[in-house]
This record gives sequence, structure tokens and C-alpha cells, in this order.
Amino acid sequence: MSHEVKERILTRRYLIVLAGAFGVFFANGVVTPVLPLFVKGPLGGGDVAVGVTFAITAVSAIGIRPWITPKFNTWGYKPILIGSFAAAAASFALTGYMPNVVSLIALRLILGAAMACIFIGSLTAVTSWVSSDRAGEAVSLFSVAPYISMGLGPFLGQWIFHQYGFTVTFLAAGVIACLGIIPMLFLQADKPEIIDDGVPLKRFYPGAVMPGVVIAFGIVGMLAFGAFIPLFAPEIQGMQVQFAFLTLSVVVLLFRTLGSKLPDKWGPKRTGTVATTGLIIGLAALSVTPSAWAWWAYLSIVPFAMGMALQYPGLLSLTLEHVEDRDRPVAISTFTMLFDISNGLSGLFIGVVAAVGGYRSVFAASAFMAFIGLLLLLMVVVPRYEALKKTPFTRVVK
Repeated sequence: MSHEVKERILTRRYLIVLAGAFGVFFANGVVTPVLPLFVKGPLGGGDVAVGVTFAITAVSAIGIRPWITPKFNTWGYKPILIGSFAAAAASFALTGYMPNVVSLIALRLILGAAMACIFIGSLTAVTSWVSSDRAGEAVSLFSVAPYISMGLGPFLGQWIFHQYGFTVTFLAAGVIACLGIIPMLFLQADKPEIIDDGVPLKRFYPGAVMPGVVIAFGIVGMLAFGAFIPLFAPEIQGMQVQFAFLTLSVVVLLFRTLGSKLPDKWGPKRTGTVATTGLIIGLAALSVTPSAWAWWAYLSIVPFAMGMALQYPGLLSLTLEHVEDRDRPVAISTFTMLFDISNGLSGLFIGVVAAVGGYRSVFAASAFMAFIGLLLLLMVVVPRYEALKKTPFTRVVK
């Protein structure tokens, strides 16, 4: 079987999926700095409620996976992604009308299911269009959508909120998410060419579990940052939440664009070690930020952002090593499921830590979780990967 390397990553269909996802990711960026204020203000929730509101999306994201994953092979990417964009838009738009935390949680469950479908569908599509040795680069370049959104979305969200209040901010986010549907209408119907050999499609991929566990420990810090930086920033003289998110997104984008080849070039051991160490350093430094030194906080975000930039594409490309096309959706689903499990458990965890020990304790605890992930990476994941590399494998890229 020949192995044809597809030299171009930024093809027309890749850019269509990227543009479509950008609408939802940008809408999420608009909402992120405002949602904690909405929970603690009009809805009367506390720190635990903030953590749970962010984390509850993991419940529906996990629950929908066993049903939706095989559908990507039978229905294709386009109809599922368009439906998911519409569901996410409705969730954003209706947020400002929720009267209490319980109703908001119900609405966030819809968002969780939609975002799971978007991640599985988008990543399955863009990695199936390239050779396996460029999967990390494809994922890195695709991530410009969520990280541009994380950098610029909060600026727009803060501005709309201060001008017009909560309801208009969430409505605007819903409209922005809807715009993502437009480019998807031009995507040619596309689904994997699966040979019917009588073997049922998998709903779970064991080889993706341990890389996903490492991500699960690392993602605690990302959830902590998103949920509590808007509440932590006012404690630091001169620190502004929108610039905190901008710093994060700029650093991540530099690594995901100019450094997009690093995960494939370095390999999982070096990439994972550097990335996870960056998470630990950045989170630990944030936890001890002097109250009068905003520059310390911004500098702490740099290694943290570097870690977030490199860890995900590096471990995802490792997960997809020796994965057949028919198993690609379920491998990505299993890997990202650990991401969602971490979101669910971490939300409650960091909410309790914040309530008991304050926001600095949240970042310190997140650094410790990342350290556990580093140990698992070096002792379990990398040895398994190096053993797998010795097994011959080829895949034709269509």
C-alpha cells in the first residue's frame, strides 16, 4: 500500500471547517469573562456555582459521545457540525434569560453536547485529510480559531457588557455563533470511505486513554484560568482580565502557527515534557503573584500558555499514531472524552478549593495536577508510544 503525503494542509475544505468553528469559538470567548459575573451577580451563585457552571458542559459532552461518534462515519461531518453550531448559538443567546443557576446549568448541558460534536467532527475531518506525521501540525493550525477567539472575544464581551449589560452580551454571542453556519453550507458533503467488513464500529478506543489522562490533569489549569481569572484579576493592582486572556492567546497562537511543526518535529516525549513543565511553572507563579505586581501575573501566563499550546496537539498526534480511518472518530472521541471528564470533575474541585482557600490556591492546586500528569507522561505514555513506533504501519491519505 502506498503512502501519499498530502503537502497542503490549508486546503479549501480545511479553511471552511476552520471558519465555521471560529464563529462558535469566538462566541465562547465573548461569554467567558462575563459568565462568572452573571453567576455571582444576578443569579446569586458563589464560587462553587461558578466552577460547576463551567464544568457541567462535560456531563452532556461525555453522554453524547457513544451515540454521536459512529454517526460521523455514516452521516459525515457536515450535517452534524451545522446542527452543533446551531445548538451552541441557541445556548449562548438564551443565557441572559435564565432566572437561576439551575436553569443556566440545564442550558449549559446543551452547549456541552454541541461542543463535543464540534471538537470530534472538526478534528476528525482535518486530521483525516493529512498524513499521520502531520497530524500535530494540522491540529496546531486549526487551534488558531479558539485561541484568537480567547484573545479577542473577551474584549468584545467586556465592551458589550459595560455598554448594554448581560442579556445583550449573550444575545450577541448567539448571533456570532450562528455566523459559523454560513461557511459550512459551502462544504462539499464528505465522510470517510469505510469498507463494510461486518465488524461493528467501535465506541471506545483504549489506546487513547492514557494520553487523554495526561491531558485531563493538564486541563485543570485551563479551566481554573477561564473560570477564576475574571475574579482573581481585581485582586492584583493594574491587572485587567481582557489583557490576561489576550496574553494567553497571543503566546498560544505564536506556538500554534509559527511553531506548528514543533510537536511533530520534537516528538511526544520532548513536546509533552516541555509543555507540561510550562504549565506547572506558569500556574505556580500565578499562585504567588504579589498583589501590586500585575507584570508578574502577565509573565506567569507566558509559560502556562506555551504549555497549553504544545500539549494538546502533541498528545493528540501521539494518540492517532497507527489509527485506521474507520477508528479515527472514536480515537479522537475517547481522547477528548478525558478532556471533558476533567472539566466535569475539575469544575467542582477548583470551585471547592476557591471557596476554602481563595483563588491563589486554585492555581497552586492546578500546578500540582499538572505535575501528576508529567509523571504519567514519562512513566507510562512515552514508553508505550516508543514501543508502538517499532510496529510498521502505513495509511493512504485521500
